[in-house]
Amino acid sequence: MFRISTRIVVGCLWALVLTGGLGVARLAAQAPPDGAVIALTGVRIIDGIGKPAVERGTILVSNGRITAAGASVPVPAGATRIDLAGKTVMPGMINAHAHVQNQTKTMPMRDDLVRRLRLYASYGVTTAVSLGQVDTAEQMEVVRLRDEQDRGALDRARVYTSGPSIRGLKTVEEARQTVDRYVDQKVDRIKTHVTPQMTPDQYAALIDQAHTRGMRVAAHIFTLDEAKMVLERNVDLIAHSVRDRDVDQALIDTLKRRDVGYIPTLTRDLSLVVYQSTPAFFKEPFFQRGMAVYGEQVKVLSDPGRQAKFRQDPQTKVIEKALEQGTRNLKLLSDAGVTIAMGTDSGTDEGRWPGYFEQVEMEMMVKAGLTPMQAIVSATGAAARVSKLDHVGTIAPGKAADLLVLDANPLQDIRNLRQINSVWIGGRRLGTTGTN
Repeated sequence: MFRISTRIVVGCLWALVLTGGLGVARLAAQAPPDGAVIALTGVRIIDGIGKPAVERGTILVSNGRITAAGASVPVPAGATRIDLAGKTVMPGMINAHAHVQNQTKTMPMRDDLVRRLRLYASYGVTTAVSLGQVDTAEQMEVVRLRDEQDRGALDRARVYTSGPSIRGLKTVEEARQTVDRYVDQKVDRIKTHVTPQMTPDQYAALIDQAHTRGMRVAAHIFTLDEAKMVLERNVDLIAHSVRDRDVDQALIDTLKRRDVGYIPTLTRDLSLVVYQSTPAFFKEPFFQRGMAVYGEQVKVLSDPGRQAKFRQDPQTKVIEKALEQGTRNLKLLSDAGVTIAMGTDSGTDEGRWPGYFEQVEMEMMVKAGLTPMQAIVSATGAAARVSKLDHVGTIAPGKAADLLVLDANPLQDIRNLRQINSVWIGGRRLGTTGTN
């Protein structure tokens, strides 16, 4: 009798999840029964690798994984059908250059990190690759969150970390030792800043040691020469735009030959120029849904004195030109066939809004000349590939069922990415979140 009652209770709870009847905070404990099959039917499927969208398709999910997806997928007997006719389903977005950092001192570090990961998820970003922590203590907390994320129901974005960016080293041996220390602390990758304080030989040693320890390396660069220097030393990922001049054929050829990804981070530079006055997006309902996290910084950036400092700072004009150049280079590299991955540098300094800025980044990429499909691939399959995250980023059998359900077609208008119906992580619906 007890077993029958338990099944009834679990079934009722799952029915509430499917209808959005439970809030995100309670969804963490509510997972579909093991082996249960969910069928999302009647959907437009964008697979994350750039194939034409499948119309009126079906996606089957079981045990947190996609088991089938396509136009002619039979629904097994006993499956829970969810009719999503007219809606679009795409992989959850991956921010290949995020920062999951403890920016608030009024609550425990873990609580702040978790709420930021939940915020990413609410905007459709289901994976955040954190390329830079504040310090070792924060790094260790993010590593703990990463290790927990595959145990049971997940109510927040997945996270992976590089630890603090490596910079300012003095010797080749120090570069190798620093990499070893990071790897021993269980980071997922290595991040470095290109600065005049380190020599090319030190970067070569850093990258070589990372590869010896099975780690990929992402580099913070600004200039074409910096990008070429780290490429010559076998870096795996260019983590920002080239912003001093047009990219040349030599750079393009190297990026393509070595299949090195390129992350534009256009909104990173936007954040350094847009607060010369109060931006209109502060009043957008889609932005304001994040005010529980954004509020402190919005107040600071709305201050007329702070805005005057932006206007008076000569560096603001430099960054305005850099943003124009980075936008131009994105189009040049995309047209040349270089792998572009979406990333924003959000979650660190003031005005870099985790969640919202990924949506803006996609819109800026399309404005730069990419098609909506190219932008979507950059935030899904391409971001997963350059980040070496083989379990996410595409809709295919065996992949994690991290899904973004939209009420409108983003291939017609990239701003339809804001029409969020629901977000799924590991086959679990986090709730109805639609606000444009």
